[in-house]
Amino acid sequence: MPIFKKDNNVKLLNNINLLLIFYSIISIIIIFSLRIFYPYQLEWMEGGEIEHIVRILEGKNIYSQPTLEFIPYIYTPLFYYIGVVFVKIFGINFFSTRLISVLSFLLILILIYLATHRYTKDRFWSLVSVGLICLSYSTTGFWFDLARVDTLANLFMLLSFFFITYEKSKQNLLSALFAFCAFYTKQSFFAIHIFLLLGLLIRNRRLFFQHFFLYFTLILFSTIFETIKSDGWYIFWNFTLPATHHWIWSRILTFWTVDILPFYSIALALIIAFVLSERRKIFEDTNIYIYLFLFGTVLSSYLLRLHYGGYLNVLIPLVISISMVFPIISFKFQQNLNNKSGDLLIGTLLLMQFALLIYDFRTPIPTEKDRKDIEYLLSSFSKVEGEVYLMGYNYIQRYIGKKSYPHYVLVNDLLLTNLKEKENFKDELINALKSKKFSAIVLDNDLSLDYLDEYYYKSEKFFFHRVFNTKENSVRKEVVWLPKQ
Repeated sequence: MPIFKKDNNVKLLNNINLLLIFYSIISIIIIFSLRIFYPYQLEWMEGGEIEHIVRILEGKNIYSQPTLEFIPYIYTPLFYYIGVVFVKIFGINFFSTRLISVLSFLLILILIYLATHRYTKDRFWSLVSVGLICLSYSTTGFWFDLARVDTLANLFMLLSFFFITYEKSKQNLLSALFAFCAFYTKQSFFAIHIFLLLGLLIRNRRLFFQHFFLYFTLILFSTIFETIKSDGWYIFWNFTLPATHHWIWSRILTFWTVDILPFYSIALALIIAFVLSERRKIFEDTNIYIYLFLFGTVLSSYLLRLHYGGYLNVLIPLVISISMVFPIISFKFQQNLNNKSGDLLIGTLLLMQFALLIYDFRTPIPTEKDRKDIEYLLSSFSKVEGEVYLMGYNYIQRYIGKKSYPHYVLVNDLLLTNLKEKENFKDELINALKSKKFSAIVLDNDLSLDYLDEYYYKSEKFFFHRVFNTKENSVRKEVVWLPKQ
């Protein structure tokens, strides 16, 4: 099928949509190139990822009893193991760890193009899938290039999907391997893969059992290995603690009304219309994997968003599947309608969908003022005698020769639980506060920490720091807490 129709109106629509696709690709390349070398955090938990890699380099276990020295993130460890290789080549810095995500995202673009092309054999609609995922950068919190585990995990997930659709033995084993890598990078991807396994069970039981055996064997052995190596703390941090998180029931509706429908209503409406019109055929052939993949990502992103701690990054699997399924569905609609009016309708809907996702590409790019704001904060505390605790800047405070401590999120998450494993840490924290271990503590003005106000008081000194992962250019006000006399 040619990229362009002969009708002039359709040609114009396709040209406009192509321009938007190229705009999305070029803008994201510019943003990545201007952010990857930024020496400070672009998202307030980026530094903690580097701390994990530093800990491995020091020969220490990631998963251990919580102390004021270190508390791990609640993710499985493959990102950190890969990160060790990158920091050995490029040094211990944000560039090294962001490079993992940038390379992963570039591979995602290639894969999503190839996956869409497999189902459409159409270059235009394959490029549409690339444009959609690039424009989804803002709806997922400008997350794709961060030094966080998500982009790498999503790459492995997409690789697993890509290979499972071949329904051949070698590709099936590769799919199982990459599915395990997704789990071993971020354990929540297990929920998405279950739906792909269901498709394989329906389509080919021999391949299902082959895939099932390799996937769960790798999970079992890695879990046993990590659990033994960590004296059981691997299970606690990756499964026990996350299970205690509460649910944010208000997001039952806001997931749709705030997170999804304002940006993807056209795509979802067309997908639903196609599924209803072709409901007897949608599970024919390898199409089953497309729809099960979409359903699995919808359910996973929805539940994770409802879960305490689920930020916009949990939408990435969903926007990947929408970016692939919407072009495939649009192509099928075009074929079914097979007339100029149908081409105009689909082209117009595509243009409207692109319009919903347009954002100001300057928003997530750090400015000179952003750099000066954080350097002013760091320089202020470099002059303070004794230890300081910058609760949103772990790793960053190494820049001023200060010891790094666990991120606020990790400390607070642990203190919120009723688990017995927190007791020793709680005692250590209270003793540190009581003995005035820290000459100063910096905490976001909107946040609180148990026991802090018993031994420290909120001073009138504060700093501002722009939040890069929002469209609104919001700013954190961070207040200095000082020991009570």
